[in-house]
Amino acid sequence: MGLFDVAKAPFDAPGWRANRVQSIAVVTAVVAVFSVAAFGQSPSPATFVPLSASIVRVEANRQYGGLSLGSGVTVAPAVVVTNCHVTRDAATIRISGSGRTWGVDAQYADTAHDLCFLRAPAWRGSPVVLGGSDALRSGQQVAALGFTGGTAIALKLGSIRALHALEDNRIIESDAAFSSGSSGGGLFDANGVLIGLLTFRLRGSGANYYSLPVQWIRDRLPAEDQWTSVQPLQGALPFWQADAETLPYFMPVAPLDAEGRWAELLDLANHWSSAHPLDAEPLLVRAKALQKLNRPQAAIVAFNDALRLSPDDPAIWYGVALVYASAGDDVALHRAEARLEALDAKLAAELVAQLERLQNDRSVMSTLQWRRPDTGTVVAPASRNEP
Repeated sequence: MGLFDVAKAPFDAPGWRANRVQSIAVVTAVVAVFSVAAFGQSPSPATFVPLSASIVRVEANRQYGGLSLGSGVTVAPAVVVTNCHVTRDAATIRISGSGRTWGVDAQYADTAHDLCFLRAPAWRGSPVVLGGSDALRSGQQVAALGFTGGTAIALKLGSIRALHALEDNRIIESDAAFSSGSSGGGLFDANGVLIGLLTFRLRGSGANYYSLPVQWIRDRLPAEDQWTSVQPLQGALPFWQADAETLPYFMPVAPLDAEGRWAELLDLANHWSSAHPLDAEPLLVRAKALQKLNRPQAAIVAFNDALRLSPDDPAIWYGVALVYASAGDDVALHRAEARLEALDAKLAAELVAQLERLQNDRSVMSTLQWRRPDTGTVVAPASRNEP
């Protein structure tokens, strides 16, 4: 998948609905970059200055003409990792770094996971430190390095919005906005440790950007006998470009939420939870859908079910606070606010702002004048006697 190519994938979950979701926003392959928010230690831009020397621009000459541009991260001596959708159609590949261009003489591809390793024998960039996924948390601050538009390397800061279970690990969702050219760039924690590979985004969204887990990179670092010559790849499409029946459950959530399709979202969450009963995420999605469908008591049950599986997830506590606010349970609301403040101060501040907006909206509605339908007379709120 090249710099100017748009990857369109129908956002359906596996078999979750007979009449599958239609006209949902598509995922865009990014050859992309990131932006951030807050949890724990705050990244310092100075931390990432030396790391930029380990990030390269990937230039893939396509078999039938044209150039695909992306980013790559140095993960071993003379070895760079990028996304296969950047190099899929490549007849030749080179990388740019340290003011020079370096030839790639071999590759190793796992196309289903969208991970391609490139060997550039003359490249002397320092390998980054590979982190892990176990300690990652929603709200954690992160930083991204990639080649914006395929031209200049850029640092963006952001926070983790969600961690989506997939196979043996978790896809990292950030609120940082991608731009073309960054696919294959690095997502780092506040200490400059690699935690993910910038990969794809939801088109038309300002908040749904996804990175592959670093553990996938660690597990797939090629042995000497696994390298093959550079040529167009023939393997499976990336999991996020799969057909409707095999897409991960988490992928339809954002577009359904954006379009206000709450009944379909609830249907998806129910199927998802049945398939993965130990995963808190479908219960959180179910709770949010029930709240939107004006079923607060059922939503409270679903939120508490999610908390039993993931008691320290700030996103769940945020939802719990909102649903208790709508139910008028101030005691439970304050308890949820205090817990959220301890877990994620930024999200807690967003909750306060949201509660204030809801309060203002209620105040506005309560003071609106009402015109009697029978006489047209304007009646003040205190003297309304609606027929």
